[in-house]
Amino acid sequence: MGDFFKSTFGASSKEPLIGNEAPSREKTVKRVPASERMKRTLEAAAATVESKDPDSQIGTCLRATAPILTLVMQGLAIVGPLYVKVYKYCYDLYIAAPKLTLKIVFGLALCGFGGTFTASIAAIEAFRQMGGATVFESVSVVWGELMEVKKANDADDKVDADKDGIADVDQIPPHELATRKITVAMTAVKQPAKLQEATVALWAAYIAVLATLRLQFARTTAMAMGIIEVVEYPIIRVLAPPFTSLLGPKLQHWSETLLDSGIKLIAIIFAWYLQMIISAFYSALRGGRMVADGLCDLVVEQGWQEYVEKLPGVAAPFDPDTTYLDEAILYPVAALGFSYQLLVGFTLPFPLNLLLLPLTIVEWILRWQITFTGSADVAGAGR
Repeated sequence: MGDFFKSTFGASSKEPLIGNEAPSREKTVKRVPASERMKRTLEAAAATVESKDPDSQIGTCLRATAPILTLVMQGLAIVGPLYVKVYKYCYDLYIAAPKLTLKIVFGLALCGFGGTFTASIAAIEAFRQMGGATVFESVSVVWGELMEVKKANDADDKVDADKDGIADVDQIPPHELATRKITVAMTAVKQPAKLQEATVALWAAYIAVLATLRLQFARTTAMAMGIIEVVEYPIIRVLAPPFTSLLGPKLQHWSETLLDSGIKLIAIIFAWYLQMIISAFYSALRGGRMVADGLCDLVVEQGWQEYVEKLPGVAAPFDPDTTYLDEAILYPVAALGFSYQLLVGFTLPFPLNLLLLPLTIVEWILRWQITFTGSADVAGAGR
């Protein structure tokens, strides 16, 4: 196997395989600063691309954007582990918490924030309908292999084969570093066929969910396009002359393009805002139903029927299927949730906005794909 990797990726001046040299325990291995390592990583990626295709502009683009990408990667390196720890803690709470309590809490969250995550909630529902257990199993496989690659990479970063006190990965040329890390990653993956199968399954599920969402939110895209068609020409006709004067003679040819892009962006945001109102109303009702059902089931589970039967309008013996108690809970909770979403403008309070930032990013990515990929297909169909 080692000969295969050497013949495929080329030999390095220092052996890349982790098992050949164990990091020294007596002596601490020095590493260059994280920013420098990230620059070297980008340089290695650029060198690898250029070695495969000398005419490619990707390498030049990577070098030009290296300072920005380095800052982004540094931020992710700091924030990423924090989110992983927080989400792991939340997952442990999810496993340990009583299911009825989780149902009530999730129902309240749906009442208060369902409109904020319109596309994400729809995507989760689509995933569930397409076989959530299978998707979760594929995620577990991919995540497990990624953790093995991370462990192998961390161990490789500590290797000091020549015992000079400096990590080997900080002393080899960029192209050899890329070869070394690819070899380390491929060696760490023990079940490549299973990883490939899980990755393909996840991609197929994502494409299917995206297609479902595009159909579900086709009205939103059509609404945005209809708004643009109605208001674009008169707005450009009125605003183009003063906007052109504002840009000046050198940039006046950009006036129509900038106005057109601005109008489309505003129309899309407005259309999605209307969709958020509709989704907030639906999610508030659904969340209220979950809270009501959860509370009624909790009454039965805890044996609190005798107390509930003393309430006005609740007949004895207490039966969740025949009483109006669940409706008496559902509609006030739904009304409060919907009103709260409108009151705060579908924004998240602190610290939930930070905790759910990854989900917020996913939400905007889904909206962008639903809107613009759907628009492209509509335009293509029209031609």
